[in-house]
Order: sequence, then structure tokens, then C-alpha cells
Amino acid sequence: MTGAIWRLTWALAVRRRRLLVWNLLVPILLLVPVMTSAAAASHRAVVVTVFVMFFGAYGSCIPLIRDGMSGWVEKVWLTGFGGRRWLVERTLASTAVDWMQLLPVNLLLSVWLGMTIEAGLAILVATMFALLFANLLGALVAAFVRALGEAALGCAVLSLFTLHLAGVFRTPAPGSWWAVAEAWSPLRPLHDSWARALLSGSGEVPWAAGAIPAVALGAMLVFVAFAGDWLAARIAATGSGG
Repeated sequence: MTGAIWRLTWALAVRRRRLLVWNLLVPILLLVPVMTSAAAASHRAVVVTVFVMFFGAYGSCIPLIRDGMSGWVEKVWLTGFGGRRWLVERTLASTAVDWMQLLPVNLLLSVWLGMTIEAGLAILVATMFALLFANLLGALVAAFVRALGEAALGCAVLSLFTLHLAGVFRTPAPGSWWAVAEAWSPLRPLHDSWARALLSGSGEVPWAAGAIPAVALGAMLVFVAFAGDWLAARIAATGSGG
């Protein structure tokens, strides 16, 4: 990667000040009242996990579709930059921007709820896991739809399905394939870290439990990188309706 798309993504995120303010304020306005309420810890953990998943998936997919419709992706190809490099660099930069936009609300809640440094750090790492997974999923959706409406529906359906697989909405029976899917889900560390922090605010964080989701996330990133040229070509075809 040359870093050109990374720098461009960050420059656009900073210069679009109105959108930046909204992306910083909306998480605070939505999550702080819920996360500091008297609702059960398990319910609050579900809310923040769902929010992060949708925040990342939509934030990745919708701009990619717009780039395809405007012809921007095709122009990138004509420069010889390469579809794979463009898609991977764009996805990683989008993930980093999302993480920074959620950093204020994560820090605010960590202090407000009296979490230990270890518990707060676990949430920040788990948030990065979840956002990278959501951004990769958004890129995949963008490659298979041809309109913003389709993108919104595709992100909603797949996000809810992956959240269900992660055990966010239910507790799977031990030894079932649902339990296996939950153990491998990159969303699971985020749900567990929030549930643990909300219940006690402290305690030892089982970092080893994140090893399996990290492997799954790495495999997904490799797949997107391997199929990057094909995926980018499909996104570019959005502009021609192909």
C-alpha cells in the first residue's frame, strides 16, 4: 500500500466538518443515556454492540456505493493504483476513522461508569475488532448491490444475522454449532467486554479468549485482499448499472 488512499480518507473525514461533528455527537447522544441507565447489563451490552456493527457496516458500504456510482472507482483504476490496494487501504482507513469517531464516547463511558484501565482498554481493542469486521462486511455488501437502497437493506440483514451468530441476541446451547459460531465471531469480544465492564467495572480481562475471533477476522481480511480486484471491479460497475 502506498498510503495515498489512507491519507485521502482521513483528509475527507476531517474536512467534512459537519459530518464529522455528527459522527462524534450521535454516538454520545444515543449511547450515553442507554449505557448509564438502570437497564440490565446484558441489554445495554447488546445495544452498544448493535450500534457499533451498524456504524461500521453502513459507514463502509454507503460511501463505496457512492464512489462506484460517481465513477470515482473507475478513475482510480485508470491511474494504475489497483483495485486490491484501493479496497484494502480504503477499508483499513475507514475502520481507523470509525474507531477514532467512537473513541470519545468510549472514553466518556469508561470514566462515567468507573471502569478500570484494563477494562477500558479491552473495550477499545474489541471495538477495533468489531469495526474492522463491520467495514469488511460493508465492502462485501457494496460489491453485490447496485443502489443505495439495496446497500442499506443488505447491511441491515447481514448485520443482524452476524449479530445473531455472535450470540448477541441469545445464549447458544453448549457444544452446538451456534456455540462454535459464537466463539469465532469478531463481534463476541465487544459484547463480552461491555457485559463484563457493566457488571463489575473491573476484574481480569480474558485476553486469550480473543485469539479465535482474531484468527477469523484475519482470515476475512485475507479473503477480501485476495478477491480485492474482483470486488473493486464489481463496485466500479455500479456506476454503469452492470
